[in-house]
Amino acid sequence: FSGNRRNPLLIQDVLEHFARAHPSRVALVAEEEEVTYRELRDRVHGCAGVLRSGGIGKGDRVAILAQNSVLYLEALFAVIRAGAALVPLNHLLIGRELVAILEDADVKALLFTEEFRDRVGEIRPSLPGIACFVRIDDPELPKLGGDDPPDPSPPVLETDIALVIYDGGISSRPRGAMLSHRNLLAASSSSALELSLSRNDVFLSCASLPFLGGTGRLLRFLYVGATIVLQPELDPEEALRAIERRSVTRVLLTPTMMAQILAFPSAEKFNLSTLRTVLYGGAVIPLDLLKRAIRFFRCGLVQSHGQVESTGILTVLHEEDHSLDESTPYMRKLMSVGKESIGVEVRVVDEEDREIAPNEVGEIVARGPNVFEGYRNDPALTAKVLRDGWLRTGNVASIDEEGYIYIVDRKRDTLTVEGISISPREIENILCEHPSVKEAAVVPRPDYTMGEVPVAVVVLREGTKEDPEEILGHCRRNMAPFKVPRAIEFVPALPRNAQGKVLKARLRDQHASRRPR
Repeated sequence: FSGNRRNPLLIQDVLEHFARAHPSRVALVAEEEEVTYRELRDRVHGCAGVLRSGGIGKGDRVAILAQNSVLYLEALFAVIRAGAALVPLNHLLIGRELVAILEDADVKALLFTEEFRDRVGEIRPSLPGIACFVRIDDPELPKLGGDDPPDPSPPVLETDIALVIYDGGISSRPRGAMLSHRNLLAASSSSALELSLSRNDVFLSCASLPFLGGTGRLLRFLYVGATIVLQPELDPEEALRAIERRSVTRVLLTPTMMAQILAFPSAEKFNLSTLRTVLYGGAVIPLDLLKRAIRFFRCGLVQSHGQVESTGILTVLHEEDHSLDESTPYMRKLMSVGKESIGVEVRVVDEEDREIAPNEVGEIVARGPNVFEGYRNDPALTAKVLRDGWLRTGNVASIDEEGYIYIVDRKRDTLTVEGISISPREIENILCEHPSVKEAAVVPRPDYTMGEVPVAVVVLREGTKEDPEEILGHCRRNMAPFKVPRAIEFVPALPRNAQGKVLKARLRDQHASRRPR
């Protein structure tokens, strides 16, 4: 025991607590493997020791390219315990996209699994600044047991960065949102209180961990000492079987996942009686899909709305708001994102930062310990998004007399595909790399299960012919599959205002009025 122990609560302290207080409680379940909190703690200590012996310490960044697994969670806690920040990589990204993120993040090491060995081999020559590449599922990888050696670097503070999450959204270049220990623990505490989580919960995690919706939700259940059932990705039958066999009490589903489960022919044969809550979010959900889900799951549904910059927490639409009562008040609430979450102050303000009256329209702003520390390598964008202590979300909304918030538009040129923020400018730049394309504009089109999908409006160079498959093939070779436009529309010219700016709102409205598929 040392009297100079730091005071702030850090992410790794949550694991340490449950390893001491409830060592035999199962923390993680993956396929047939069960890992207790004590076993997870010991594995994390060993992995952190290996990282430290390799020179990883406070202030460093370590990237990981892997799918949902126990090893992923071990790496997450080990990197954070070593004092570094984890940079999760989306496995759907192609080589050039991964390289751009790794260069921007200036990572010191890249962790990966055998599944991605070829991908790492492809990009490694483009990453001379990364000295350490570690295959975390290599059976020959040295493992340390017990406590890791003392860390000689300065103590980690609650404001130090634990995660750097990259997504599209605002700019065409990689944009890394820096989340501190304080941010992640504040979001976990807020969720635990809002949802009455406890160590008796069993959470089914099938959302991809590289996204905040995956890692963030998982940390919230570990925060209360619950059991996590890990699945690599959603398989409707396997998910339903896991709920039945493992007595799952909570599950997080995107609208796409909901639709897949509801479409599964044998869904009704599974016993889902232990399920208390279906959490959802990440994309706009069609009202009829939501009503079908309420009828099928026969348990509470809760919508949690947020963004990476708010560590995934802004508002909550609770179970009692998910009524099948067809009267106007109840149906209207189902179209909202709920009310502000515990620990977060959320307002809707006008251009002069004055709170708007009910049913007027303004921008959602928020402040609280969950609001991120800023964008890596982009102080200008950080200053634009964080002003006077308030996060400018870019979402245009109204608020009613009861405090329910309704998103009606967005101020920024972004689109969201199944909860993943995408920069239209990034897609436009790649489209314009094609020799036939003179200029392009990418706008969202509503989609039943994905929320939105990108569509491209293209002006061709003189003398070239319309060949949508050729252009889409170019896109598939140069961007992740979820960014590829679902359709291409050829036009003689893009609509512009008197200053020459493309009128994207007009293009967006045109596509929004078309029947989504």
